[in-house]
Amino acid sequence: MSLTVSTNQLARLAAAAQQCESVQDIINIAATAEALAVTALGGAIDAAKNGQLNVNAEVVQFLTAARAEEQAHYEVLTGAGAKPLTLTFTIPDPKIVTDPATLLKTGIMLEEAFIAAYMAAAQEFAILGQPDLVKLALQIGAVEAEHRAHLRFFAIASGILQGVPNDLAFEKAMFTSVGAAAQALQQLGFIGGSGPQVTYPGPGSIDNTGVTQLRP
Repeated sequence: MSLTVSTNQLARLAAAAQQCESVQDIINIAATAEALAVTALGGAIDAAKNGQLNVNAEVVQFLTAARAEEQAHYEVLTGAGAKPLTLTFTIPDPKIVTDPATLLKTGIMLEEAFIAAYMAAAQEFAILGQPDLVKLALQIGAVEAEHRAHLRFFAIASGILQGVPNDLAFEKAMFTSVGAAAQALQQLGFIGGSGPQVTYPGPGSIDNTGVTQLRP
C-alpha cells in the first residue's frame, strides 16, 4: 500500500478546513504533522552528524531532544486511535538539511504553524466537549512553543535573526481549523510536493536522552 498522499486525502484536508472537524479528523492531521516533524528532524540530525550541516553540538542536542518530543506526541496520538494521512513527505528545499539559516528559519515557520494548529485543535475540542483533549492540545502546543523559542535563540546567536527568542506575549492564531494548518503544509510543499521524498521516521533512531514526561 502506498503511503503517499492521494487526491482523496488532499480533498479531505480541504473539506476539513471548512467546518468544525471531528475528533478523528483532528488527531489524524495532528499525527501527520508530528510524523513530518520527526522525519525532518531525523534528516537534519543525520546531515549534521555526516558533516553536511554545519551546526554546533548544542544545536544537535536540541534537535535530538525535539525529535524525541515529537515522537512522543506521535505515539500518544496514534495510541489514541489517530491514523496519519501519510507517512511519506516531500522536502521543498534540500537546503533545509544542509544550510543552517534555511533549517532554522524553516523550523521556526513550521513550529509557528504547529502551535497555531494546536490552538485551533484546543478550541475545536472545547466545542466538541472533549476537555481531556483540550488539555492534550495545550500540553503539546506548549512544547512546540518551546521549540520555536529555542530555534529563534540559535538563529539570533548565529546572526540570522535579530531580537529576542521569546518575542511574543500571545501566540499567533493563524488557523480556524486543524485542516487549514494541514493545507498550509501542503501548499508549502511538505505534503504531496515535488521535492525529494522522505519517509517517517527518517534516518537514525529516536534518542530520549534528557527528555522526561514522555506521556501526558
